[in-house]
Amino acid sequence: METVEFHRSDGKKLNIEIIKYKPEDLPRNKTPNRHRHDFHAIFFIQEGTSLQEIDFEDYHITSNQVMLIPEGAVHWEKEIIHMSGYTILFKNDFFSNAQKRLLDGLMDYAVALRKLLIDMKPEVANQIIPYFELLMLEQAEGENQNQTFILQNLMLALLNKLEGLMQSLPESQSFVKYRGPFQNFVQLVENSFTQQNKLDFYAEKLNMTKRKLNEAVKLITGQTAANFIIDRIILEAKRELSFSGKSIKELAFELGYESQYYFSRIFKNRTGKSPEQFRETYAE
Repeated sequence: METVEFHRSDGKKLNIEIIKYKPEDLPRNKTPNRHRHDFHAIFFIQEGTSLQEIDFEDYHITSNQVMLIPEGAVHWEKEIIHMSGYTILFKNDFFSNAQKRLLDGLMDYAVALRKLLIDMKPEVANQIIPYFELLMLEQAEGENQNQTFILQNLMLALLNKLEGLMQSLPESQSFVKYRGPFQNFVQLVENSFTQQNKLDFYAEKLNMTKRKLNEAVKLITGQTAANFIIDRIILEAKRELSFSGKSIKELAFELGYESQYYFSRIFKNRTGKSPEQFRETYAE
């Protein structure tokens, strides 16, 4: 499987690119098979339809939707029909450490709840078009010392708008209430899931009781904190099985399991397939 790396065709030293696309551009941009991104992507579909696979789940995309593809996700554009809109591709280090908090909040919510699509009414979709147009105008300016700063702030304004749309959904109210503890938990999981899969470790590091941690995670995701950790491990296992040639034993060890058979049992319980069967289905 190919890893698609970020690079700008115009040679500018910016870790972001904003693209406006029309139906005639699609054959050039369509990807023929699964690949991984080393960058984040935001797609705004104004018109048309598309079938996209993100981390082995199909998403039917239509007009007035925003699609989020996190860095490291396995992606495949299966079908596109007369699509027009905007795409923003950007590296994680485009933002400063302080600014990344907002990006993390948006992506944490999207990945945790599998809300990789944001539906908008036409009038709301029209409100976000100026954000993309302003980004394109600034991108077209000659390189100067303020360009990155201006692009960062325009992006932060767009991310705030998208997060506001997400949080306006009824099921998002728990996310607003427990945003801080949940973000801290997700970040700790991201940094530690290959070494630690026990809930005690996370509760202690976050200075929370297991009950309180479970309460926060369950209200947001509908599952326990322990299951959330296992799901993150399984997602990484899926990515590696489709992407790398590592043996099941080697992969199990890298994901924190000394027993290959125990790991395989958990994987099959979660996916309905053994690791070997999953690899046969998705590896290319």
